[in-house]
Amino acid sequence: MNQRTGVRAIRSWPMLISLLLAAAAAHGAQAPANAATTASQQATADKRDQELSEVLVQGSRTKPVRDPQAIIDWMRRLVGQFRYVGYVELHDPNGAPRGQQRVSGKGDCVAFGLAPGVQCTITVSWPAAQGDNGQEILGGVSTLEPAMVLYGLDPDELAVHYLLVDNKGVADGGLGYIKGDTMTTRDPCVGIPGDCTRTTKITAQRDGKLVQMQIDIEREGNLAVRYLFVMRPMMKFKDSD
Repeated sequence: MNQRTGVRAIRSWPMLISLLLAAAAAHGAQAPANAATTASQQATADKRDQELSEVLVQGSRTKPVRDPQAIIDWMRRLVGQFRYVGYVELHDPNGAPRGQQRVSGKGDCVAFGLAPGVQCTITVSWPAAQGDNGQEILGGVSTLEPAMVLYGLDPDELAVHYLLVDNKGVADGGLGYIKGDTMTTRDPCVGIPGDCTRTTKITAQRDGKLVQMQIDIEREGNLAVRYLFVMRPMMKFKDSD
């Protein structure tokens, strides 16, 4: 994948990329020392696949992609410049919808490093919203002006290391597994107290015409906020022959 210069990015992006690569190296350092450990890891992977089936694309019984080249090809679909539309769906503490705030923005995604990876700098905004008594609510104010998203191949887990860092420096991410055209992660929230889970689904169409990101944050078993971003390419950058 070609890299492009002159990209406006968050100043700390080299450090964030180092964190992503370090996470991949950490997984590599945990390689099995014997056959018993290998069997245990396989059992863990099988259990993870079963759990993921409840989170990934509904109606599909296929297992997550385990082909490194297919994962790299999926990440290549993310490279380019994109226009963002969509909405943020706010909810009250009981999970009842409060309404939707329309979003707008743009993103610039480039390849980086010798190992497969994609770095995206995004700026996404929506009208600020407050609770009934004027209090702050989750998702009421954009923290994506700007933000960074990083993707990298984990060769051991055969998955995608995903990391989103907002303009407050809060980093959410995890290992993403691909089924069809959709990568899914499900991990505990960062910086949100209580029983909180963050589920991210990113669908990148094979024709390169659309990328969709949906982030659901659930607190105490109720949906607290949903981010639904549709990214359409302004221009695509292809590999040189």
